[in-house]
Amino acid sequence: MAELGSVGVMSSEAEGRVYNIRVLEDRVLRLETVAHGLSDRYEQLRTEMRCEIHSLRNQMKSLEGKVDDSHRVVNGKLDRLIGGRAAITGIITLATSVLGTGMVHVVLSLGGR
Repeated sequence: MAELGSVGVMSSEAEGRVYNIRVLEDRVLRLETVAHGLSDRYEQLRTEMRCEIHSLRNQMKSLEGKVDDSHRVVNGKLDRLIGGRAAITGIITLATSVLGTGMVHVVLSLGGR
């Protein structure tokens, strides 16, 4: 009878081990489910971040294009302004040269008389 009792005890220990294994399996399944859910969430977050980064890069390119266009407009106006100043400076230099030469001629003609 002692043997039956010991078999019963072993059976009870075996049942306890089976129960512990089932509890651990359940825990593993829950953890795997959570891990899978986290993986999906992180993948979704990664996808959203990639989309946002792509969108921001497009916005940056668009703004760079607008800045380049603005620089072209400003540089064009600046070139015209500098060209206009150069023309005016040339006219003034020519007029001063003609007047200076004319004055020298007048002075020399008056001095020779």
